[in-house]
Amino acid sequence: MIQSSDLEVEPTGESGGTCDCCGNRSRTVWGFVHRRGAETVASYFVQWTVGRSLAEHPANFDLILGSWGDGASADDRCAISMLYSENEDGPSVMVIDATDRPRDMSSLASSVLTRAEVIGTPLAAAAFAIVDAIFLQDDRLP
Repeated sequence: MIQSSDLEVEPTGESGGTCDCCGNRSRTVWGFVHRRGAETVASYFVQWTVGRSLAEHPANFDLILGSWGDGASADDRCAISMLYSENEDGPSVMVIDATDRPRDMSSLASSVLTRAEVIGTPLAAAAFAIVDAIFLQDDRLP
């Protein structure tokens, strides 16, 4: 089982844009997640609306989990999406249907998973550990 403390985050890029739902400025950052000193286990994209509270406008985490590197292809990976928000009770992360996300992940992952396909599986534990590592190590996040 993957633990967030076993992971290293490698931020690689970022871009700005416009939020599809409200028209405000948005920001997307991305990178890779590796087991410490070993293989890549995921890539990630985090998108949020700049200047809006995460209670009103949660951030989206799109994860591509699986094998990377020589010999690996999209057939070796799956896409999982999560929503991060904050409210009076504190922060919250939940799995959502990756099929509902506008990002075309087909070139990176052959399967785009629904919430029901993730919750209660080892993939869910891995996804939450990866999100924890991203929060702790990528200082570009809101």
